[in-house]
Amino acid sequence: MSASVIAPRWQIGLGRENGITFWAMILLEGSFASYFIFLPLYVAQLGANPAQVGIIMGVWGLTRLIFLAPSGILVDRFPTVPLIVITRALGVLGLIVASILPVWWLMPIPLLLTGAANIAFPAISASIAGAANDGSRARAFTLLYTVAPAIATVIAPLLSGQAAETVGLRATMLIGAGFASLSILAFSRLHSRPRAAADEIPATYREALAYRPVRNLCLLLAITLLTLTIGTTLASNFLHQVHGLEYNRIGQFGSVAAVGSILLGILFGRVKRLGRPLTGITVATTCTAAMFALLMVVSGLPLLTFAYLLRGGYMVAWSLFSAALGDVTPPRLYGRTFALGEFCGGVGMALAPLLAGPLYEWRPTAPFAVALAFSVPLIALIATLARQANHAPAPTPEIGIVESVA
Repeated sequence: MSASVIAPRWQIGLGRENGITFWAMILLEGSFASYFIFLPLYVAQLGANPAQVGIIMGVWGLTRLIFLAPSGILVDRFPTVPLIVITRALGVLGLIVASILPVWWLMPIPLLLTGAANIAFPAISASIAGAANDGSRARAFTLLYTVAPAIATVIAPLLSGQAAETVGLRATMLIGAGFASLSILAFSRLHSRPRAAADEIPATYREALAYRPVRNLCLLLAITLLTLTIGTTLASNFLHQVHGLEYNRIGQFGSVAAVGSILLGILFGRVKRLGRPLTGITVATTCTAAMFALLMVVSGLPLLTFAYLLRGGYMVAWSLFSAALGDVTPPRLYGRTFALGEFCGGVGMALAPLLAGPLYEWRPTAPFAVALAFSVPLIALIATLARQANHAPAPTPEIGIVESVA
C-alpha cells in the first residue's frame, strides 16, 4: 500500500510537515485577517488623518525590512522551529500592545514587534520548499500560501468585523493575538529543517542575488506589490468614509476577497495551463487591477462585492511568487532567497502606503487610478515572462551554488 493511501487525510496529500504547516497557516493568517483590513481604520480612529495613516502603514512595512535583512542569516544558523515560535510570539505581544494604545503616534511601538515576527516567514518558506519535491512544490505553496490563508480570511474578518461593530476596533487586535497564539502551538509540532554542515561554506545574499532567476523574480515581486498595495492600502477607509459602510460589512468584504482567492487557487489547480507560477501571477494581478477599475466607478453593493471578489487576486499573486522562487532556487540558497523575497515584497509594501496616503487625501479614488495605470504595463510584462518560461527548459543552477545541504 502506498504512503499516499495510508497518509492521514488531515495532511491533504502534503505529507506530515507541510500538512501541519497547512493548519498552522490557517491560524496564522486568521490572525492577520482579523486585524489587517481594519488597521487603517483603527489608526484613523486613534486620531490620524489619511496622510498620517499612510505614514503609519509605511512604517509597518519599514519594520518588516529592518528584520528581514538578517532573517536569512538566522534561518541558516538556527533551527527553524524555535525561530518560528520565538519570532511569532513577538507578534502576539505587539498585537496586545496595539490594542491598548491611546494615540496613533505610538503605533510604531507594537508595529516594531509585529515586524520582528516576520522573521518567521523565510523559515516557513524554507521548511515548505524542503518538505516538497520539485513536482509538488507549486501545489504546496499554492495550498499553504493561498488556500490556507483564504480559508482563514473567509472566517476571521466576519468574526472581527462583528466584534468591531459591537465592542470596538481594539477587539480586532485581541482576536488577532488569539489566532496567532494558536498558530504557534501548531508550528511547534514541526521538525526543524537541518542546518548547513559546519564545514560547508555559508550561503550569502550576494550569492543569491548573483543568480539571475532569483534576482529577476525578487525585482518583479517588489514592483508588483508596490503597484497592488497602492490600490489596496486604504480601500477599507474608502468603503467606510465614501460609501458609508459599517465595520461588519467591511469585514464581510474581506471574506468575499478570501473566497476570490480560494476560487483562483482551485482554478490554478485544475487548469494545467494556469499551473505555472508566472501564469497564475498574471491572472491574479489582472483580477486585482480590475478591482481598482470597479472601485473608481461603482457604488452599488453588488458591484462592490464583485470588486472585492476580484481582490482575492492580491493574495494569490503574492503567494505564487514564493512558488516561483522555490522552483528556481537550489536548496542551499533557500534561506537567503526567501528572505530576499520577503525583503523585496516588504519594500513594495513599505513604499506603497506612503504614496497612497497623500493620494487619498487629494482624492479618494486617486490611489485606485494610479495603481490601475501601473498595473497595465506590469501585467503585460509578467505575461511576456510567463510565455517565455512556459517555452523554456528548466533553469540550470549556476556553478558554485548547486551543492545540497550535507
